[in-house]
Amino acid sequence: MSSANLFLSPHPDDLVYSAFGAISEHSGKAGAQIFFNVTRFTKWGLLPKNIVTPVRTVEEAIILARLRLGISFLWMDDYSLRGRPGEKQLSLELVHSRQPLQNLFCPLGIGDQPDHLAVRDLAIRYWRKMLHKPRLWFYEDLPYAARIPRIDEVVENCVRSISQSEGLRALTLQYWPLDSALFRKKLFFSRLYLSQNDQTELLERHGRELGKKCSSAYAERYVCSECEK
Repeated sequence: MSSANLFLSPHPDDLVYSAFGAISEHSGKAGAQIFFNVTRFTKWGLLPKNIVTPVRTVEEAIILARLRLGISFLWMDDYSLRGRPGEKQLSLELVHSRQPLQNLFCPLGIGDQPDHLAVRDLAIRYWRKMLHKPRLWFYEDLPYAARIPRIDEVVENCVRSISQSEGLRALTLQYWPLDSALFRKKLFFSRLYLSQNDQTELLERHGRELGKKCSSAYAERYVCSECEK
């Protein structure tokens, strides 16, 4: 993977739901690494992984290819199969790039979903190993964040916790504006995950609320180190 911008996704669909604005900005100049695509999780409940995994993987491959992202699947069991945190499983997985990364995107960890936390922690470890060279971006986990009351306070507490426990002192909150046309495109691609529940209503309501914070029709929320968009 030779792109200078890399998106880390715990599961298929996380990037489209949570980081569509950043994907659009870096289209054709970024790669995506999907960790836990071996899964049983569908909108119909938990089904055999040998049925669900190919469906979810193909959905993700088609959608991210349409968005012009280079794609790498790591074929790890997700939490529905593993039933325990993934830090140990991820400890030997490194982010590979043929050139130095400029931007590294990972989940913020809203909702404390174990797979999301494991990928976030891996990104922080990689960022430290590279002596803070890539700009580190945490995207707000959707649709989890859209379901949480008083989400602004939850985000602030999460950022404070990361700053204190991981030593990232210069984190900045960033709202990424999306105009109506771009947001409709986001909703279109989100609906293409046919094996999953339609998240349109949650995404639209949350995106509109974030848009008010930056005088835009819609927006997404990120936290970044030394932020310069």
